[in-house]
Amino acid sequence: MKIFIKLSLFLVVISSNQVCLAIEQTVSKPEMKMDESKMMEHLKMRQEQMLKMDELSDRIRAETDPQKKQALKDEHLQLLKAEHMQMMTMHHPKMMNMNK
Repeated sequence: MKIFIKLSLFLVVISSNQVCLAIEQTVSKPEMKMDESKMMEHLKMRQEQMLKMDELSDRIRAETDPQKKQALKDEHLQLLKAEHMQMMTMHHPKMMNMNK
């Protein structure tokens, strides 16, 4: 009986923590509303990034010189890193500020 009571209390604490966490995330997360022009600007920027990445991918596949191929891969990696950092700062600004 004591084990059942302890287990029940444990489950109540866990579930209340989950509810509090869900409420906190809902309350603390401001709604991201983007008007049509900002959204189109963002999408055009993303499209340009994707086209650059595709172009680099094609150049990497076509290159036969191993050193030139590696240089293109390094350039591709830098574009990936820049895009990742941009997305992180946009979607997780608190985490980015902690690293400073």
